[in-house]
Amino acid sequence: MMTDGIGSEVPAPLLLSDDEKRILDLHDRLQQLQLEIALLTAQKNYDPSTSPSTENGNIEAAQKALLDSRSRYVLRNQVVESVVAANPILQAVHNGTKASPIERDLLPVLEQRDQSSSVLAQQSTELRSLLDEITEVESQSLRLGRENVELAAKLLDLAEQTDRSKAEAINMHPERAAEISHLEDQVKLSRQRWRVLKGTASAVVAGSGVDWSRDAELRDIVLDPENEDEV
Repeated sequence: MMTDGIGSEVPAPLLLSDDEKRILDLHDRLQQLQLEIALLTAQKNYDPSTSPSTENGNIEAAQKALLDSRSRYVLRNQVVESVVAANPILQAVHNGTKASPIERDLLPVLEQRDQSSSVLAQQSTELRSLLDEITEVESQSLRLGRENVELAAKLLDLAEQTDRSKAEAINMHPERAAEISHLEDQVKLSRQRWRVLKGTASAVVAGSGVDWSRDAELRDIVLDPENEDEV
C-alpha cells in the first residue's frame, strides 16, 4: 500500500454492498431535496412589498439572517450524522458482539482519522509557534531598523560638526590652510611609497621559490591586502 503524508498506510476502502451503497445515495439525495424544497419555499413566500427595502440599510441584517439559517441547516445535518454514526463507531471501537462486518471494517478508518487529527493538531501547534517566532523576528527587525536610522542621523550630525570645526579652524587660522594641504600631500605620497614597497616585497617573496605558505610572516607579506589607512 502507498503511504500518505503522515507515514502510515492508507486503509483499504470499505466494501459496501449494493443495498448499503443505495442507502447512502438515497441519504445524499434526501439532503439535496430538502435543500431544494427550502429554497423553493423561500422563493414562493417572498413578497417584495413586505420585504424590507435595501435602501434602508437592511442588507447586513439580511446577510446575518442568511448566515444564521445556513448555520442551523449545517448544524442539524451534523447532529443527524453524528447520531446515526454513533452506534456503528462504538461497535467498531469496542468490537461489539453484535457488530456487523462493515462495522468491524470501520476500525482501521477510525484509527486513521484519529491519527490524522492528532497530526493535524501537532502541525497546527508548530505553525502557531512558527508564526509567533516570525512575529518576534519582524518586531526585532523593525526595532533594529529604527535604531539604525537614529545612529545614521547621529553619524551625519557628527560629520557635519567635524566639517564645521575644520572650516572654522581654517577660517580662524588661514596660515594653517597651506600647512594642512602640504601634510595631506605628504600622507598621499607616503601611502603610494608604502604600496610600491609592499607590492615589491610580495613579488620578491612569491618569486623566490620559498614555501611562503608555511611561514606566517611571509604569508602576510604575500597575501595581506593593501590597507589604505596604513602609512
